[in-house]
Amino acid sequence: MAQPASNAARPSSAAILLKYGIDVKEALDYGTFQKTCVQIFGTNEVEKHEWRVREVFELFDANADDVLTEQELHRCCNWIREIVNPVNVLLVVDVQNDFIDGTLALRNAGYGQEGTEVIEPINRLLNNGRWNKVIYSQDWHPHNHISFFENLAMRELHSESKVTKEIAKPFDTVVFSQPYLKQILWPRHCVMNTWGAELHKDLLILSSSERIYKGQHSDKESYSAFEKEADGSSKLEKILSSIGATHIYVCGLAYDVCVKETCLDGLRLGYSITVIDNSCRGVKPDDIIMAKKLIIENGGSVACTDRVLSMVNEGKCSLVMAHRTARIIREKNIL
Repeated sequence: MAQPASNAARPSSAAILLKYGIDVKEALDYGTFQKTCVQIFGTNEVEKHEWRVREVFELFDANADDVLTEQELHRCCNWIREIVNPVNVLLVVDVQNDFIDGTLALRNAGYGQEGTEVIEPINRLLNNGRWNKVIYSQDWHPHNHISFFENLAMRELHSESKVTKEIAKPFDTVVFSQPYLKQILWPRHCVMNTWGAELHKDLLILSSSERIYKGQHSDKESYSAFEKEADGSSKLEKILSSIGATHIYVCGLAYDVCVKETCLDGLRLGYSITVIDNSCRGVKPDDIIMAKKLIIENGGSVACTDRVLSMVNEGKCSLVMAHRTARIIREKNIL
């Protein structure tokens, strides 16, 4: 099993500049910046994403004079330091019995998806990746959860609901009155402390990992692992903040539901997100395509297991993730 990545102190800005042949006393023009990007990302990556290179430079060039000096250059160095010395987190979403062999098994949805297919590539990531942290999320519902079709009689529907109690069936969408909520009706699944809520027996569980339990409030649906707690905080955000996480790699089930929502929330919160395509399965192929499209449109990236392992183990950098990081640094005005 691969050893966890080191959390040693990151190199200084001066060390970063020296490594890439940049003189802090001189202005950095676009030509030199582009050559630096070639050193970091490789010629093919820069040629493929030339517009991203240009936009990153412009993000740091606050006064638009085509050179980076002083604070602009310092901000650029922070960017380089973060992308060549990332804090990498693997987030394994909901690889639970009920989504694989139980009441919400993907194979029973009729769209050709098989939940067990994620286990081998995820275990490979767990065995071989040098992660700073591994986090598993689990749906963890009370027996009276609002999303369960079996609990429909427990709550009143709003007059806006086009589907009534009399005609409702699993996977229909209704509108509840109290609380006012538009909700898909799922078969009862992942009830806390039951077999269905357990992580699959073949999934490798690292002793140094963390767990996130979501969907514990009976009147609230929670797809994202970034679910807010009663006090407005998020356990996942607390964990990520405590280790200074910069790059989050997401895999698991279901691609077009909880994986998608977790990725989109992570992007909104300012993380560089990559979804590991061959380590996810979803409900509907068309919805999976749309999920990937939304993730990409919001600044995330999609990669396969081999590519991810090359990034976390060999230091290969993604220009797509680096572009996202530059936007985050600029938006937060990190100096």
